Formats: sequence, structure tokens, C-alpha cells
Amino acid sequence: MRLFLRIASVAIAVASAAPASAETLEKVVILSRHGVRAAMSSPEKLEEASARPWPRFEVPAGHLTARGETLIARMGDYYRQSYSAMGLLKAGDCSAVYTWANVTQRTIATGRAYADALAPGCALAVNTVGEGNNDPMFEPVKAGIVTPDPALARAAVAGRVGGDLSAWSASHRQEAEQLDALLMQCAKGPCPAAPGKRRVFDAKPGFVDGEELAGVSGPEAFASGVTESLLMAWADGRDFAGLGWKGLDEEALTRSFFLHQAEFDLRLRTPYVARVLAGHLADRLAATIAGGPKSIGPADAKLVVIAGHDGTLASLGGLLRMEWRLPGYQPNQIQPGAALVFERWKRDDGVRVVRVRFTGQSLSQLRNMTALDAKTPPLSAPVFVQGCGTATPSFDCRAEDFDAAVRSATRMGN
Repeated sequence: MRLFLRIASVAIAVASAAPASAETLEKVVILSRHGVRAAMSSPEKLEEASARPWPRFEVPAGHLTARGETLIARMGDYYRQSYSAMGLLKAGDCSAVYTWANVTQRTIATGRAYADALAPGCALAVNTVGEGNNDPMFEPVKAGIVTPDPALARAAVAGRVGGDLSAWSASHRQEAEQLDALLMQCAKGPCPAAPGKRRVFDAKPGFVDGEELAGVSGPEAFASGVTESLLMAWADGRDFAGLGWKGLDEEALTRSFFLHQAEFDLRLRTPYVARVLAGHLADRLAATIAGGPKSIGPADAKLVVIAGHDGTLASLGGLLRMEWRLPGYQPNQIQPGAALVFERWKRDDGVRVVRVRFTGQSLSQLRNMTALDAKTPPLSAPVFVQGCGTATPSFDCRAEDFDAAVRSATRMGN
């Protein structure tokens, strides 16, 4: 009897010590937007769109700020803690992490911050095709690997708004009035016109010629650049109240992003446009998750970081029909340092699955430079991939079904 009790006690102890699940995390690919950057326009130009002065940055236009570097490092450190706890990363295993960045200063600096945080002491290289060159993963048209049909791109965009950009824009009148009131600091928009100022309502809807495949003009496009500059300065801790701004808080910021997202959705997530812009990236991404011959970096790297832009994530989201929403942001919005995270797991039933989630810091975490850990994580939401997602808490895609969904999306008709 005593022997039986002793054996039973050992069995209970072993069962208690055993993990609840035998799932194994095998590979992670993080497709991240760059961190907080300086505004793309000069303060003088931005001040044409507002009644109050704009904050100044200490770095050139479009460059990653010092605070932006720190915020990316905190995301990287959080990933390192999480994936070390899951057994994917081990201290001193420098070959486990690989980073690739687009050619801008802000993406390369973002890749550098991630590499140093994910693999401390390893002095990893940040891989890139180099400034002045066109990377096919981010600029497939400029790199010459895709030849789009601009007329078809415009038709595809126009088809989503009933062929009438003006009517589509007019449906956003309330949001435009709210943004106008915030920028021009009046009680209710539209605010009175002022000499030397450009109002949201002054921008005329239409298509524009230029580098964009199907660039649009109008209040939404005007608002897109201005509100991105608001977001960057807010996340960089800039003192708007000290410059006389009133009513600018997290709630007002969230509302102000509506027009930006409307323009981004139309310009970058339209299926034909998304396939042109993100088709090559999607193929490379799928190969990397699978560890195939066209993998980004060594096929046996455990964690691959790709540092790109908000347009990179938006067009890929449109291509694979992925949607996300984090508290404090508009649907499908991509804040600085936010990422689509692709994880390949081997489940305890032996099936390999891909799980996708969208993650990033909240407005408060960005502005307050909040340290991230298991108790104070960034925001995160699982993402359903059309064509392979299943009714599981993480919307598991069987690995082979994920590959098929990508192939279908990148090779589909118009």
C-alpha cells in the first residue's frame, strides 16, 4: 500500500510539473512598421494647416527620433522576453535572429534597435539592399519586378466608391469638421478661412499623378499627412499644450485618425493595388515562415524581423484580407512600432499551424515610454486570415492552407 501511495505521489508530481500543452513554437516573423519619426513636412508647412505652432524635432524630416529608437528597443526586449520564455530564443544564440530593413534611415535604425534588443551582445548586422536602391519587397514597381496597369489601378479604386470620389469624400463630412475644429482651434468646424491657412475642406477630391499607383487627393489625403504628424509628435512626447493647443488628448487623436484610415484603406488595401504592392513580399513572407528556399535570411533562423512602413503592412493586410483593431486606434491603423506577427507552431496533435496577430504600443505607452513585460504587455489582437483561418481562439491556419491562401491571393485575377 505504501509503495502504491509513493508511486501515485510521484506520478501526481510529474503530471503537475508537465506542461499543460506540448505545443512547440518553431518560427516567428515580425513585420514591423518603423518607430517614431520626425514629421515628413516642415513645421512651417504644417502650420499652414493649423492655428497653433507645431513642435520641432531634433532630427531631419522622416528620421527616427531618439525616443523612437528607445520605444522600438522596448518592443524588441518584450519580444525577447516572451520568446525566450517560450523556448524559441536562447541567450547567446546569435544565429537565431535575423533582421531585414528597407532602405530609409528610419527603417534601418529601427532594424538596428530590434537587433540589439533581441540578441544583446551579438552585434548582428541589419541587412538591407542599401540606401539609394529599390528593395523589391517594399518597392516592387520601382525595382522592376512588377509592371502595373495604372488605369486599372484607378478603376479598381474608383469601383470601391461607386466611381465618385467626391461623393465618397462628402460622406466623411462630420469627421472632416471635427478635425478642422481641432486643427484650427474653433468650437465647431468648418472654421472660418484665414489668410495663409489651408483647411481640410479646401482639398479637392480626385486622382493625382505621381509616384503612387492610384494616388488620391481630397480632405482624406490632406488629413492623412497632418494626423500622422500629430501622432508622431504626440508619441515623441511633444508639448502641444505649451504651444497653445487645446482639446488635444487621446480621445481627440483617435477621432482624428478616421480620415487617414479612410484614405489608406482606399489607396493601399484595394485588392488590385494591394496585390501589385505586396504580392512579392507575401510570397517571400510565406517562404520565410515555412523555412523554404526563398526565405528572408537563413532558413533556420528562429526569429526574423522585417522593418518597413505603415504602407507595407496596409497593402499586405489588403492583399490577404486581414483586419485588426486595437483600443485607441481606428480599424487597421498602424502606429509606429506596430507589427504583424506570424508564428509557426507545431500543435500537440502534430499539426503545424500559422498564427497571426497584430501588436503595438497604446497611445499612452508610446507617450509615457512605458516599460513592457508580461504584466504590462503591448496591445495585441489575433488576426483572421481569409481562406485558411479556423474557429480557434488564435484563428489557426494549417501551414499548408496558409501557403495556399498566399498563393491564391498573389495570383488571383483583378
